[in-house]
Amino acid sequence: MIPKTEQKSADVLVLGGGMAGCMGACAAAMAGRSVVLVDKAWVGGSGESCFAAGDMLYFDPEQDSLQEWLERWNRNGNGMFDPEWMEWYAKSSTEIINMMNTWGMDFEKDADGRFKRKPGRGHNHAVVFPGFKMMRKLRARLEKLGVTIVDRVQVTDLLTNSGEVVGATGFHVRTGQFHIFHAKNTILSTGSCSFKGQYHGQDMESGEGNTMALRAGAEFTNMEFSNCYNSTARDFDICGMSRFQRLGGRFTNALGEAFMDRYDPVNKDGALLHILVRAMTTEVNEGRGPIYFNLKNMSAEDRELSYRIVPTFFAACKSCGIDPFEDSVEWIPGFMGSTSSGSGLTLKSFACDTTVPRLFASGDMANQGLLIGSIAGAGAVHLGWACISGFRAGEGAAKACEGTELLPLDEEQVEAVRKKTFAKLGHEGRLSIDEAIYRIQSCVIPAKYNIIRSGENLKEALTALDRIEEDIENEIIVRNTHELMLYHELCGMLTTARLTFTSALERKESRGSHYRTDYPEMKKEWNVWLKSKLKDGKIEITREPVQTEKFERYGLPVYPL
Repeated sequence: MIPKTEQKSADVLVLGGGMAGCMGACAAAMAGRSVVLVDKAWVGGSGESCFAAGDMLYFDPEQDSLQEWLERWNRNGNGMFDPEWMEWYAKSSTEIINMMNTWGMDFEKDADGRFKRKPGRGHNHAVVFPGFKMMRKLRARLEKLGVTIVDRVQVTDLLTNSGEVVGATGFHVRTGQFHIFHAKNTILSTGSCSFKGQYHGQDMESGEGNTMALRAGAEFTNMEFSNCYNSTARDFDICGMSRFQRLGGRFTNALGEAFMDRYDPVNKDGALLHILVRAMTTEVNEGRGPIYFNLKNMSAEDRELSYRIVPTFFAACKSCGIDPFEDSVEWIPGFMGSTSSGSGLTLKSFACDTTVPRLFASGDMANQGLLIGSIAGAGAVHLGWACISGFRAGEGAAKACEGTELLPLDEEQVEAVRKKTFAKLGHEGRLSIDEAIYRIQSCVIPAKYNIIRSGENLKEALTALDRIEEDIENEIIVRNTHELMLYHELCGMLTTARLTFTSALERKESRGSHYRTDYPEMKKEWNVWLKSKLKDGKIEITREPVQTEKFERYGLPVYPL
Protein backbone atom coordinates (compact mmCIF):
# COMPACT_ATOMS: atom_id res chain seq x y z
CA MET A 1 0.00 0.00 0.00
CA ILE A 2 1.31 3.47 -0.93
CA PRO A 3 1.56 5.74 2.17
CA LYS A 4 -0.57 8.84 2.59
CA THR A 5 0.42 11.94 0.63
CA GLU A 6 2.89 14.29 2.34
CA GLN A 7 2.90 18.04 1.73
CA LYS A 8 5.60 20.57 2.57
CA SER A 9 5.69 24.36 2.11
CA ALA A 10 8.62 26.79 2.02
CA ASP A 11 9.71 30.14 0.69
CA VAL A 12 12.18 28.48 -1.69
CA LEU A 13 11.99 24.99 -3.16
CA VAL A 14 15.21 23.55 -4.63
CA LEU A 15 14.94 20.55 -6.93
CA GLY A 16 18.17 18.55 -7.21
CA GLY A 17 20.87 17.97 -4.59
CA GLY A 18 24.11 18.18 -6.53
CA MET A 19 26.60 21.04 -6.26
CA ALA A 20 24.23 23.58 -7.84
CA GLY A 21 21.22 22.60 -5.73
CA CYS A 22 23.18 22.55 -2.47
CA MET A 23 24.72 25.95 -3.14
CA GLY A 24 21.30 27.37 -4.04
CA ALA A 25 19.78 26.03 -0.84
CA CYS A 26 22.68 27.45 1.18
CA ALA A 27 22.26 30.92 -0.34
CA ALA A 28 18.49 31.02 0.18
CA ALA A 29 18.81 29.84 3.78
CA MET A 30 21.59 32.33 4.48
CA ALA A 31 19.20 35.03 3.24
CA GLY A 32 16.75 34.02 5.98
CA ARG A 33 14.30 32.05 3.83
CA SER A 34 12.74 28.70 4.65
CA VAL A 35 14.07 26.13 2.18
CA VAL A 36 13.14 22.62 1.09
CA LEU A 37 15.71 20.67 -0.95
CA VAL A 38 14.55 17.55 -2.80
CA ASP A 39 16.67 14.88 -4.50
CA LYS A 40 15.86 11.46 -5.91
CA ALA A 41 18.97 10.00 -4.26
CA TRP A 42 20.83 10.99 -1.05
CA VAL A 43 21.97 14.61 -0.94
CA GLY A 44 25.73 14.73 -0.44
CA GLY A 45 26.44 11.25 -1.78
CA SER A 46 25.03 11.09 -5.28
CA GLY A 47 25.34 12.76 -8.65
CA GLU A 48 28.38 13.68 -10.67
CA SER A 49 29.63 16.34 -8.22
CA CYS A 50 30.72 13.55 -5.85
CA PHE A 51 32.81 11.91 -8.56
CA ALA A 52 34.13 15.05 -10.23
CA ALA A 53 37.84 15.71 -10.58
CA GLY A 54 37.42 18.66 -8.24
CA ASP A 55 38.50 21.46 -10.58
CA MET A 56 36.68 24.80 -10.37
CA LEU A 57 37.46 27.82 -12.55
CA TYR A 58 38.60 30.62 -10.24
CA PHE A 59 39.46 34.24 -11.03
CA ASP A 60 42.27 35.68 -8.90
CA PRO A 61 42.17 39.49 -9.30
CA GLU A 62 45.80 39.71 -8.11
CA GLN A 63 47.09 37.40 -10.85
CA ASP A 64 44.53 37.30 -13.66
CA SER A 65 43.53 39.69 -16.41
CA LEU A 66 39.79 39.90 -17.03
CA GLN A 67 40.47 40.89 -20.64
CA GLU A 68 42.60 37.79 -21.15
CA TRP A 69 39.80 35.66 -19.76
CA LEU A 70 37.27 37.26 -22.09
CA GLU A 71 39.52 36.82 -25.13
CA ARG A 72 40.25 33.20 -24.21
CA TRP A 73 36.62 32.14 -23.76
CA ASN A 74 35.45 34.12 -26.78
CA ARG A 75 38.01 32.21 -28.85
CA ASN A 76 37.23 28.85 -27.20
CA GLY A 77 33.48 29.29 -27.65
CA ASN A 78 33.59 30.50 -31.27
CA GLY A 79 31.91 33.78 -30.35
CA MET A 80 28.76 32.21 -28.93
CA PHE A 81 29.36 33.21 -25.31
CA ASP A 82 28.22 36.40 -23.53
CA PRO A 83 31.10 38.58 -22.24
CA GLU A 84 28.90 40.19 -19.58
CA TRP A 85 28.15 36.78 -18.11
CA MET A 86 31.80 35.76 -18.15
CA GLU A 87 32.70 38.93 -16.24
CA TRP A 88 29.85 38.14 -13.81
CA TYR A 89 31.18 34.62 -13.39
CA ALA A 90 34.80 35.70 -12.87
CA LYS A 91 33.96 38.22 -10.15
CA SER A 92 31.42 35.88 -8.54
CA SER A 93 33.97 33.05 -8.42
CA THR A 94 36.37 35.23 -6.45
CA GLU A 95 33.68 36.09 -3.91
CA ILE A 96 31.96 32.74 -3.57
CA ILE A 97 34.96 30.40 -3.63
CA ASN A 98 36.69 32.54 -0.98
CA MET A 99 33.49 32.34 1.06
CA MET A 100 33.46 28.54 0.71
CA ASN A 101 37.06 28.52 1.90
CA THR A 102 35.89 30.11 5.16
CA TRP A 103 33.38 27.26 5.47
CA GLY A 104 36.31 24.85 5.71
CA MET A 105 36.13 23.32 2.24
CA ASP A 106 39.20 21.26 1.29
CA PHE A 107 40.83 23.43 -1.37
CA GLU A 108 44.46 22.61 -2.11
CA LYS A 109 46.85 25.35 -0.87
CA ASP A 110 50.51 26.20 -1.34
CA ALA A 111 53.00 26.84 1.48
CA ASP A 112 51.79 30.47 1.73
CA GLY A 113 48.16 29.44 2.14
CA ARG A 114 47.13 30.55 -1.36
CA PHE A 115 44.96 28.42 -3.58
CA LYS A 116 46.88 26.01 -5.77
CA ARG A 117 45.65 26.40 -9.33
CA LYS A 118 46.10 23.81 -12.04
CA PRO A 119 45.48 23.86 -15.80
CA GLY A 120 42.68 22.02 -17.54
CA ARG A 121 41.05 21.95 -20.95
CA GLY A 122 40.95 25.53 -22.23
CA HIS A 123 42.37 27.27 -19.14
CA ASN A 124 45.11 27.51 -16.49
CA HIS A 125 43.00 28.73 -13.58
CA ALA A 126 41.34 25.93 -11.58
CA VAL A 127 41.33 25.59 -7.84
CA VAL A 128 41.27 21.91 -6.89
CA PHE A 129 39.55 19.89 -4.19
CA PRO A 130 38.09 16.39 -3.61
CA GLY A 131 34.49 16.57 -4.82
CA PHE A 132 33.21 13.76 -2.59
CA LYS A 133 34.42 15.53 0.55
CA MET A 134 32.93 18.87 -0.48
CA MET A 135 29.49 17.36 -1.08
CA ARG A 136 29.42 15.76 2.37
CA LYS A 137 30.41 19.07 3.94
CA LEU A 138 27.73 20.90 1.96
CA ARG A 139 25.08 18.55 3.35
CA ALA A 140 26.32 19.21 6.87
CA ARG A 141 26.14 22.94 6.24
CA LEU A 142 22.58 22.66 4.92
CA GLU A 143 21.54 20.78 8.03
CA LYS A 144 23.17 23.45 10.22
CA LEU A 145 21.30 26.18 8.29
CA GLY A 146 17.99 24.45 8.94
CA VAL A 147 17.25 23.42 5.35
CA THR A 148 14.66 20.65 5.11
CA ILE A 149 16.28 17.88 3.06
CA VAL A 150 14.02 15.35 1.37
CA ASP A 151 16.00 12.37 0.07
CA ARG A 152 14.89 9.70 -2.40
CA VAL A 153 11.94 11.58 -3.86
CA GLN A 154 11.82 11.88 -7.62
CA VAL A 155 10.14 15.08 -8.76
CA THR A 156 8.15 14.63 -11.97
CA ASP A 157 6.08 17.81 -12.45
CA LEU A 158 6.09 21.53 -11.74
CA LEU A 159 2.86 22.99 -10.38
CA THR A 160 1.63 26.28 -11.81
CA ASN A 161 -0.94 28.99 -11.12
CA SER A 162 -1.81 31.22 -14.10
CA GLY A 163 1.56 30.40 -15.71
CA GLU A 164 3.62 30.97 -12.54
CA VAL A 165 5.43 28.09 -10.83
CA VAL A 166 4.09 27.43 -7.32
CA GLY A 167 5.84 24.17 -6.47
CA ALA A 168 6.26 20.61 -7.64
CA THR A 169 5.17 17.03 -7.07
CA GLY A 170 6.98 13.73 -6.92
CA PHE A 171 7.08 10.31 -5.30
CA HIS A 172 9.37 8.38 -2.98
CA VAL A 173 11.34 5.98 -5.15
CA ARG A 174 11.14 3.19 -2.55
CA THR A 175 7.76 3.56 -0.87
CA GLY A 176 5.84 5.29 -3.66
CA GLN A 177 4.54 7.98 -1.29
CA PHE A 178 3.26 11.01 -3.23
CA HIS A 179 4.79 14.36 -2.24
CA ILE A 180 3.49 17.87 -2.83
CA PHE A 181 5.87 20.81 -2.46
CA HIS A 182 4.42 24.33 -2.25
CA ALA A 183 6.73 27.35 -2.54
CA LYS A 184 6.96 31.02 -3.43
CA ASN A 185 9.91 30.38 -5.76
CA THR A 186 11.44 27.22 -7.21
CA ILE A 187 15.00 26.51 -8.35
CA LEU A 188 15.47 23.78 -10.94
CA SER A 189 18.87 22.13 -10.38
CA THR A 190 18.09 18.57 -11.43
CA GLY A 191 21.20 18.21 -13.57
CA SER A 192 21.84 17.21 -17.12
CA CYS A 193 20.86 14.24 -19.24
CA SER A 194 23.73 11.82 -19.83
CA PHE A 195 21.32 9.17 -21.15
CA LYS A 196 22.74 6.95 -18.41
CA GLY A 197 26.22 7.32 -19.81
CA GLN A 198 29.23 5.44 -18.49
CA TYR A 199 30.81 8.25 -16.50
CA HIS A 200 30.92 8.11 -12.69
CA GLY A 201 27.84 9.68 -11.09
CA GLN A 202 25.93 10.12 -14.33
CA ASP A 203 23.83 6.97 -14.32
CA MET A 204 20.93 8.92 -12.79
CA GLU A 205 21.28 12.04 -14.96
CA SER A 206 18.25 11.56 -17.17
CA GLY A 207 16.82 14.96 -18.08
CA GLU A 208 13.60 14.95 -16.05
CA GLY A 209 14.09 18.65 -15.39
CA ASN A 210 13.97 19.30 -19.13
CA THR A 211 10.59 17.59 -19.36
CA MET A 212 9.18 19.53 -16.41
CA ALA A 213 10.45 22.88 -17.67
CA LEU A 214 9.29 22.31 -21.26
CA ARG A 215 5.78 21.41 -20.08
CA ALA A 216 5.69 24.54 -17.91
CA GLY A 217 6.43 26.73 -20.95
CA ALA A 218 10.11 27.46 -20.33
CA GLU A 219 12.51 28.42 -23.11
CA PHE A 220 15.83 26.66 -23.82
CA THR A 221 18.92 28.06 -25.56
CA ASN A 222 21.25 26.34 -28.07
CA MET A 223 20.22 22.77 -27.35
CA GLU A 224 22.12 21.62 -30.46
CA PHE A 225 25.25 21.79 -28.29
CA SER A 226 23.88 19.19 -25.83
CA ASN A 227 26.19 16.57 -27.32
CA CYS A 228 29.15 16.36 -24.98
CA TYR A 229 31.50 13.39 -25.17
CA ASN A 230 34.39 12.98 -22.80
CA SER A 231 36.94 10.23 -23.34
CA THR A 232 37.16 7.17 -21.14
CA ALA A 233 38.64 3.71 -20.73
CA ARG A 234 36.88 1.14 -22.87
CA ASP A 235 36.44 -1.37 -20.03
CA PHE A 236 35.71 0.70 -16.90
CA ASP A 237 34.45 4.06 -15.66
CA ILE A 238 36.92 6.86 -15.06
CA CYS A 239 36.94 10.52 -14.05
CA GLY A 240 39.45 13.35 -13.96
CA MET A 241 40.08 13.79 -17.68
CA SER A 242 40.23 17.60 -17.63
CA ARG A 243 43.11 17.30 -15.19
CA PHE A 244 44.84 14.39 -16.92
CA GLN A 245 44.73 15.91 -20.42
CA ARG A 246 46.72 18.97 -19.34
CA LEU A 247 49.03 17.28 -16.82
CA GLY A 248 50.86 14.74 -18.95
CA GLY A 249 48.13 12.62 -20.53
CA ARG A 250 48.95 11.27 -23.98
CA PHE A 251 46.70 9.81 -26.69
CA THR A 252 48.13 7.42 -29.28
CA ASN A 253 46.63 5.43 -32.13
CA ALA A 254 47.16 1.79 -33.08
CA LEU A 255 50.37 2.77 -34.91
CA GLY A 256 51.80 4.26 -31.72
CA GLU A 257 51.47 7.80 -33.10
CA ALA A 258 50.68 10.76 -30.85
CA PHE A 259 48.10 12.09 -33.27
CA MET A 260 46.47 15.06 -31.55
CA ASP A 261 48.94 17.61 -32.94
CA ARG A 262 47.33 16.98 -36.35
CA TYR A 263 43.96 18.18 -35.07
CA ASP A 264 44.99 20.87 -32.57
CA PRO A 265 48.62 21.96 -33.06
CA VAL A 266 48.43 24.34 -30.10
CA ASN A 267 46.74 22.34 -27.34
CA LYS A 268 47.50 18.85 -28.72
CA ASP A 269 46.49 16.27 -26.08
CA GLY A 270 44.88 19.04 -24.01
CA ALA A 271 42.39 19.86 -26.78
CA LEU A 272 38.80 20.75 -26.02
CA LEU A 273 36.53 17.72 -25.99
CA HIS A 274 34.67 18.28 -29.24
CA ILE A 275 38.03 18.43 -31.06
CA LEU A 276 39.39 15.40 -29.20
CA VAL A 277 36.46 13.05 -29.84
CA ARG A 278 36.17 14.11 -33.49
CA ALA A 279 39.89 13.34 -33.86
CA MET A 280 39.46 9.94 -32.19
CA THR A 281 36.52 9.15 -34.45
CA THR A 282 38.45 10.18 -37.55
CA GLU A 283 41.47 8.07 -36.58
CA VAL A 284 39.29 4.99 -36.17
CA ASN A 285 37.28 5.65 -39.34
CA GLU A 286 40.52 5.94 -41.32
CA GLY A 287 41.84 2.63 -40.01
CA ARG A 288 44.23 3.81 -37.28
CA GLY A 289 42.23 2.61 -34.31
CA PRO A 290 41.91 1.67 -31.56
CA ILE A 291 42.99 4.66 -29.46
CA TYR A 292 45.11 4.40 -26.30
CA PHE A 293 45.80 6.71 -23.35
CA ASN A 294 48.49 6.85 -20.68
CA LEU A 295 49.87 9.14 -17.96
CA LYS A 296 53.55 8.31 -18.35
CA ASN A 297 54.50 11.99 -18.62
CA MET A 298 52.72 13.17 -15.45
CA SER A 299 55.02 14.71 -12.84
CA ALA A 300 55.50 13.15 -9.41
CA GLU A 301 53.80 16.16 -7.77
CA ASP A 302 50.73 15.90 -9.99
CA ARG A 303 50.57 12.14 -9.51
CA GLU A 304 50.42 12.57 -5.74
CA LEU A 305 47.81 15.33 -6.04
CA SER A 306 45.69 13.27 -8.43
CA TYR A 307 45.63 10.36 -5.99
CA ARG A 308 44.00 12.68 -3.43
CA ILE A 309 41.60 14.47 -5.79
CA VAL A 310 40.23 11.54 -7.83
CA PRO A 311 40.85 8.34 -5.84
CA THR A 312 38.04 6.53 -7.69
CA PHE A 313 40.04 6.60 -10.94
CA PHE A 314 43.00 4.87 -9.36
CA ALA A 315 40.77 2.39 -7.52
CA ALA A 316 39.22 1.43 -10.87
CA CYS A 317 42.66 1.03 -12.47
CA LYS A 318 43.87 -1.11 -9.56
CA SER A 319 40.83 -3.38 -9.78
CA CYS A 320 41.71 -4.01 -13.44
CA GLY A 321 45.41 -4.60 -12.76
CA ILE A 322 46.42 -1.41 -14.59
CA ASP A 323 49.12 1.11 -13.72
CA PRO A 324 48.06 4.27 -15.64
CA PHE A 325 51.56 5.73 -15.21
CA GLU A 326 53.11 2.78 -17.07
CA ASP A 327 50.39 1.10 -19.13
CA SER A 328 48.59 2.39 -22.22
CA VAL A 329 44.86 1.72 -21.85
CA GLU A 330 42.39 1.38 -24.72
CA TRP A 331 40.28 4.54 -24.84
CA ILE A 332 36.93 5.51 -26.42
CA PRO A 333 34.64 8.58 -26.61
CA GLY A 334 32.29 8.51 -23.60
CA PHE A 335 28.90 10.09 -24.25
CA MET A 336 27.71 12.59 -21.63
CA GLY A 337 24.79 14.23 -23.45
CA SER A 338 23.90 17.64 -22.09
CA THR A 339 26.44 17.41 -19.25
CA SER A 340 28.81 20.39 -19.25
CA SER A 341 27.46 21.61 -22.58
CA GLY A 342 26.78 25.09 -23.96
CA SER A 343 23.02 24.79 -23.64
CA GLY A 344 20.16 24.80 -21.14
CA LEU A 345 17.29 26.91 -19.88
CA THR A 346 17.36 30.55 -20.97
CA LEU A 347 18.34 32.86 -18.11
CA LYS A 348 16.87 36.37 -18.01
CA SER A 349 19.27 37.99 -15.57
CA PHE A 350 22.18 37.45 -13.20
CA ALA A 351 19.59 36.27 -10.64
CA CYS A 352 19.32 33.12 -12.78
CA ASP A 353 15.57 33.51 -13.32
CA THR A 354 14.07 31.75 -16.32
CA THR A 355 11.39 32.81 -18.81
CA VAL A 356 8.71 31.30 -16.52
CA PRO A 357 7.75 33.46 -13.52
CA ARG A 358 8.97 32.16 -10.12
CA LEU A 359 11.20 29.54 -11.74
CA PHE A 360 14.99 29.81 -11.42
CA ALA A 361 17.65 27.47 -12.82
CA SER A 362 21.26 26.55 -12.08
CA GLY A 363 23.96 24.07 -12.95
CA ASP A 364 23.43 21.95 -16.04
CA MET A 365 19.77 22.99 -16.15
CA ALA A 366 20.83 26.59 -16.89
CA ASN A 367 22.40 27.78 -20.14
CA GLN A 368 26.11 27.27 -19.53
CA GLY A 369 26.73 28.48 -23.08
CA LEU A 370 26.73 31.99 -21.62
CA LEU A 371 30.29 31.09 -20.55
CA ILE A 372 31.53 28.44 -22.98
CA GLY A 373 29.59 29.22 -26.15
CA SER A 374 29.45 26.38 -28.64
CA ILE A 375 31.90 23.98 -27.01
CA ALA A 376 31.30 21.15 -24.57
CA GLY A 377 33.19 19.83 -21.59
CA ALA A 378 35.42 22.83 -20.92
CA GLY A 379 37.66 21.98 -17.98
CA ALA A 380 36.68 23.34 -14.53
CA VAL A 381 33.79 25.39 -15.94
CA HIS A 382 31.25 22.66 -15.20
CA LEU A 383 31.70 22.61 -11.41
CA GLY A 384 32.37 26.34 -11.33
CA TRP A 385 29.12 27.08 -13.15
CA ALA A 386 27.22 24.72 -10.84
CA CYS A 387 28.65 26.45 -7.78
CA ILE A 388 28.27 30.06 -8.94
CA SER A 389 24.92 29.79 -10.73
CA GLY A 390 23.58 27.70 -7.85
CA PHE A 391 24.47 30.30 -5.23
CA ARG A 392 23.23 33.23 -7.33
CA ALA A 393 19.97 31.41 -8.11
CA GLY A 394 19.48 30.88 -4.37
CA GLU A 395 20.09 34.56 -3.72
CA GLY A 396 17.77 35.51 -6.59
CA ALA A 397 14.96 33.22 -5.46
CA ALA A 398 15.30 34.45 -1.87
CA LYS A 399 15.18 38.10 -2.88
CA ALA A 400 12.17 37.48 -5.12
CA CYS A 401 10.27 36.31 -2.04
CA GLU A 402 10.16 39.88 -0.74
CA GLY A 403 6.58 41.10 -0.82
CA THR A 404 5.51 37.90 -2.58
CA GLU A 405 2.58 35.80 -1.50
CA LEU A 406 2.39 32.02 -1.59
CA LEU A 407 0.04 31.48 -4.51
CA PRO A 408 -2.61 28.79 -3.96
CA LEU A 409 -2.31 25.32 -5.44
CA ASP A 410 -4.76 24.19 -8.09
CA GLU A 411 -6.21 21.04 -6.50
CA GLU A 412 -7.53 19.77 -9.83
CA GLN A 413 -4.06 20.12 -11.32
CA VAL A 414 -2.52 18.30 -8.35
CA GLU A 415 -4.95 15.42 -8.71
CA ALA A 416 -4.36 15.19 -12.46
CA VAL A 417 -0.60 15.13 -11.90
CA ARG A 418 -0.97 12.46 -9.22
CA LYS A 419 -2.87 10.19 -11.62
CA LYS A 420 -0.34 10.78 -14.39
CA THR A 421 2.59 10.08 -12.03
CA PHE A 422 1.35 6.61 -11.17
CA ALA A 423 -0.43 5.82 -14.46
CA LYS A 424 2.21 3.31 -15.58
CA LEU A 425 2.69 1.57 -12.22
CA GLY A 426 1.76 -2.07 -12.74
CA HIS A 427 1.65 -1.71 -16.52
CA GLU A 428 2.23 -5.01 -18.33
CA GLY A 429 3.76 -5.21 -21.77
CA ARG A 430 6.65 -6.67 -23.75
CA LEU A 431 9.22 -3.85 -23.43
CA SER A 432 11.53 -3.90 -20.41
CA ILE A 433 13.02 -0.73 -18.94
CA ASP A 434 16.53 -1.90 -19.88
CA GLU A 435 15.54 -2.50 -23.49
CA ALA A 436 13.88 0.93 -23.69
CA ILE A 437 17.03 2.60 -22.30
CA TYR A 438 19.17 0.76 -24.84
CA ARG A 439 16.94 1.81 -27.72
CA ILE A 440 17.15 5.47 -26.71
CA GLN A 441 20.92 5.23 -26.27
CA SER A 442 21.13 3.72 -29.77
CA CYS A 443 19.57 6.95 -31.08
CA VAL A 444 21.99 9.32 -29.38
CA ILE A 445 25.36 7.71 -28.63
CA PRO A 446 26.55 6.65 -32.13
CA ALA A 447 28.96 9.13 -33.71
CA LYS A 448 26.70 9.79 -36.71
CA TYR A 449 24.09 11.44 -34.49
CA ASN A 450 26.23 13.57 -32.23
CA ILE A 451 29.94 13.69 -33.16
CA ILE A 452 29.73 13.96 -36.95
CA ARG A 453 26.14 14.81 -37.92
CA SER A 454 24.13 15.31 -41.09
CA GLY A 455 20.59 16.45 -41.75
CA GLU A 456 19.69 12.97 -42.96
CA ASN A 457 20.95 11.30 -39.79
CA LEU A 458 19.26 13.86 -37.53
CA LYS A 459 15.92 13.21 -39.22
CA GLU A 460 16.54 9.47 -38.90
CA ALA A 461 17.10 9.86 -35.15
CA LEU A 462 13.95 11.97 -34.65
CA THR A 463 11.84 9.41 -36.50
CA ALA A 464 13.31 6.60 -34.39
CA LEU A 465 12.53 8.53 -31.19
CA ASP A 466 8.87 8.75 -32.23
CA ARG A 467 8.72 4.96 -32.64
CA ILE A 468 10.44 4.39 -29.32
CA GLU A 469 8.08 6.73 -27.48
CA GLU A 470 5.06 4.98 -28.97
CA ASP A 471 6.39 1.57 -27.91
CA ILE A 472 7.17 2.83 -24.40
CA GLU A 473 3.67 4.26 -24.05
CA ASN A 474 2.01 1.04 -25.17
CA GLU A 475 4.37 -1.74 -24.10
CA ILE A 476 6.54 -0.68 -21.15
CA ILE A 477 6.75 -2.99 -18.13
CA VAL A 478 6.58 -1.17 -14.77
CA ARG A 479 6.42 -3.63 -11.89
CA ASN A 480 7.34 -1.47 -8.87
CA THR A 481 8.22 2.07 -7.77
CA HIS A 482 11.88 1.65 -8.72
CA GLU A 483 10.87 0.88 -12.30
CA LEU A 484 8.38 3.76 -12.11
CA MET A 485 11.33 6.06 -11.39
CA LEU A 486 13.14 4.62 -14.41
CA TYR A 487 10.05 5.09 -16.57
CA HIS A 488 9.96 8.81 -15.73
CA GLU A 489 13.68 8.95 -16.54
CA LEU A 490 12.87 7.54 -19.99
CA CYS A 491 10.55 10.51 -20.54
CA GLY A 492 13.38 12.90 -19.62
CA MET A 493 15.76 11.23 -22.05
CA LEU A 494 13.24 11.41 -24.89
CA THR A 495 12.60 15.11 -24.23
CA THR A 496 16.32 15.95 -24.16
CA ALA A 497 17.07 14.01 -27.34
CA ARG A 498 14.22 15.76 -29.18
CA LEU A 499 15.33 19.21 -28.02
CA THR A 500 18.91 18.41 -29.10
CA PHE A 501 18.15 17.01 -32.55
CA THR A 502 15.43 19.52 -33.44
CA SER A 503 17.81 22.39 -32.67
CA ALA A 504 20.72 20.66 -34.45
CA LEU A 505 18.60 20.23 -37.57
CA GLU A 506 17.89 23.98 -37.54
CA ARG A 507 21.54 25.11 -37.26
CA LYS A 508 22.85 24.72 -40.80
CA GLU A 509 26.55 25.23 -40.13
CA SER A 510 29.35 23.63 -38.11
CA ARG A 511 30.46 25.36 -34.90
CA GLY A 512 32.08 23.97 -31.77
CA SER A 513 30.61 20.62 -30.75
CA HIS A 514 27.99 20.85 -33.52
CA TYR A 515 29.55 19.47 -36.70
CA ARG A 516 27.52 18.69 -39.84
CA THR A 517 29.01 17.05 -42.90
CA ASP A 518 26.37 18.74 -45.07
CA TYR A 519 27.24 22.21 -43.69
CA PRO A 520 30.93 21.91 -42.68
CA GLU A 521 31.75 25.64 -42.39
CA MET A 522 31.13 28.14 -39.59
CA LYS A 523 29.18 31.11 -40.98
CA LYS A 524 28.49 34.64 -39.70
CA GLU A 525 24.83 34.34 -40.71
CA TRP A 526 24.53 31.75 -37.93
CA ASN A 527 25.75 34.10 -35.19
CA VAL A 528 22.43 33.43 -33.50
CA TRP A 529 21.25 31.72 -30.36
CA LEU A 530 18.58 29.14 -31.13
CA LYS A 531 15.63 29.23 -28.74
CA SER A 532 13.40 26.19 -28.16
CA LYS A 533 9.89 26.17 -26.70
CA LEU A 534 6.83 23.96 -26.79
CA LYS A 535 4.07 25.29 -29.04
CA ASP A 536 0.90 23.33 -29.79
CA GLY A 537 2.58 20.18 -28.53
CA LYS A 538 5.66 20.53 -30.76
CA ILE A 539 9.12 22.01 -30.26
CA GLU A 540 9.40 25.37 -32.01
CA ILE A 541 12.79 26.93 -32.82
CA THR A 542 13.34 30.68 -33.11
CA ARG A 543 16.52 32.69 -33.63
CA GLU A 544 17.97 35.49 -31.52
CA PRO A 545 21.00 37.36 -32.92
CA VAL A 546 24.14 37.32 -30.80
CA GLN A 547 24.48 40.81 -29.31
CA THR A 548 27.58 41.98 -31.18
CA GLU A 549 27.50 45.39 -29.49
CA LYS A 550 28.62 43.64 -26.28
CA PHE A 551 31.69 42.29 -28.04
CA GLU A 552 32.51 45.77 -29.35
CA ARG A 553 32.12 47.24 -25.88
CA TYR A 554 34.60 44.70 -24.46
CA GLY A 555 36.99 45.07 -27.41
CA LEU A 556 36.42 41.49 -28.60
CA PRO A 557 36.35 40.15 -32.16
CA VAL A 558 33.16 38.60 -33.51
CA TYR A 559 33.71 35.05 -34.80
CA PRO A 560 34.05 33.74 -37.42
CA LEU A 561 36.72 36.26 -38.35
